[in-house]
Amino acid sequence: MPLRAAVRRFCSLAPIAALALIAGCSTPKKAPPTPPPPVVPTIKPLPPMGAVEEMSIPEVAEDGKYLTPNRGVTANTALWHVRMALNVAALSCHGVNEPARIQYNRMLHVHEAALREANAAVDRNYTAAYGSGGLKARELLNTVVYNFFALPPVTKSFCPVAIEVGAKILAMPSGQLLAYAPEALTQLEKPFQDFYAAYADYLRRLAEWQSRFGGTVTVVVSPTPLPPPPLPPKEIGSGFVPPPSTLPRLREESGQPLAPPPQVIVPTFPITRPAK
Repeated sequence: MPLRAAVRRFCSLAPIAALALIAGCSTPKKAPPTPPPPVVPTIKPLPPMGAVEEMSIPEVAEDGKYLTPNRGVTANTALWHVRMALNVAALSCHGVNEPARIQYNRMLHVHEAALREANAAVDRNYTAAYGSGGLKARELLNTVVYNFFALPPVTKSFCPVAIEVGAKILAMPSGQLLAYAPEALTQLEKPFQDFYAAYADYLRRLAEWQSRFGGTVTVVVSPTPLPPPPLPPKEIGSGFVPPPSTLPRLREESGQPLAPPPQVIVPTFPITRPAK
C-alpha cells in the first residue's frame, strides 16, 4: 500500500479507536437511588363535634341504643320530656335557631291544658312510686333530662331538630299531643344517639392510632361509662289516691324496693316558667 494511502487510512481510523478507548476506560453510571416511601401523617384522632377527651358516654342497651333518661317512659312522661327538651332548645338555640324560643313560648300558651294534664299524670306516677318523696325523685330525674338535652357538643345538631318538632307540635291540635309524644321524643333524642355513636367510634380510632406506636391498648366504649339513668315510674290511673305511707312502694315486677334516686349536684331548671 502506498505510503500516502496508509497515512490517510490511519488518520480516518484514529478517531474511532480513540472513542473506543475512552468508552472502555469510563466507569458505568449508577442507577438513581430509590426514593424513600412517602411520609404518611399520623394525626391523632380528635373527639367529634368539639367534645372533650376522656368524656363519659352511656352504655349500650340490648336494643343497640344508648341508655338515656328517655327510655321506658309512659306517654305522659314522654310529653313532659319533650317539653323539657324544647325548653332547653329555647334557652340554648340562638341566631338562625332563634325560632326555638318563640315556638316554646307559643306552645306553653296553645297547649297549656294538655301540658297541665300531662304534668298532673306524671305527679301521680311519682307519688305512687315514692310516696311523699315523689316530688324530690321527679326533680332529680328532671335534672338528668335537662342535662342530657343540654350537652354542648350536640347543640348545633339538636337545635334544627327541636325547631322541626316544635313546628309540628304547634300545627296539631292538643288532643294529638299525647299520641305524638313518643315519636317526638325519639326524634329529639336522635342527635344525641348519633353523637354517642360517633364518640365511641372516635375512641376505637384513638386506640388504633395509639397501637401504631407500640403501646398496649385496650379498646373501651367509654373511659368511665355513665351509670344508667333512673327509670321513670309506670302510669297510674287518674283515680289514684296517694298512700299515707312515706315509704317507697315495692316494685311489682321484681318484689324489691325502689332504689333511691341518684344524687345530682346541678340544680334543676324551672319547670313551669317559660323562657324569656
